[in-house]
Amino acid sequence: MNDDIQLIERIRKGDVNAVEELMEKYKALVNKLSRVFFIKGEDIEDIAQEGMIALYNAVLTYDTRSNIAFSTYATSCIRNRITDYGRHSKRNKNKLLTESVPISVLDDRKMAEQSPEDIAIRAEEDRQLRGIIENGLSPDEKQILDSYYEGMSYREIADKIGKKTKYVDNVLQKIKRKLKKDLDK
Repeated sequence: MNDDIQLIERIRKGDVNAVEELMEKYKALVNKLSRVFFIKGEDIEDIAQEGMIALYNAVLTYDTRSNIAFSTYATSCIRNRITDYGRHSKRNKNKLLTESVPISVLDDRKMAEQSPEDIAIRAEEDRQLRGIIENGLSPDEKQILDSYYEGMSYREIADKIGKKTKYVDNVLQKIKRKLKKDLDK
């Protein structure tokens, strides 16, 4: 019986020392795979931690009667876990773009029948909002907001002003926060 299988059987019986021994034995492999599959914007230690989790899961799921060496099985598990982590990480980085909420302060007013009081309140809010936009936004913010309300996409606005799409998204989110904060006063 090979050394890895003996360690795995000891681990499955609850031997904590065997866990430490196996983790130490495969630490270099995990670190190597963490560097090979490095994910831009992520901490190498976080990637290595995902690899160590995969190694432990490999211990729990490995069939000791298999003809496949544990090292081969573990390598595959670690590689898959790091790759999945990378995919998940990329999705979360774009989360702001994909789940962003459009600026709705200006355009989601219901045009249902309104009482004279509602009309007066709305007129006052509109006046206040125009003042905030005119006095509270920078020229760049005004240009981006105007382009947005002209129906331009983030990509079109970004191309127009020579910036990245993420910049446009960040500016629109900042405008939204400013308007909400100033209107809530």
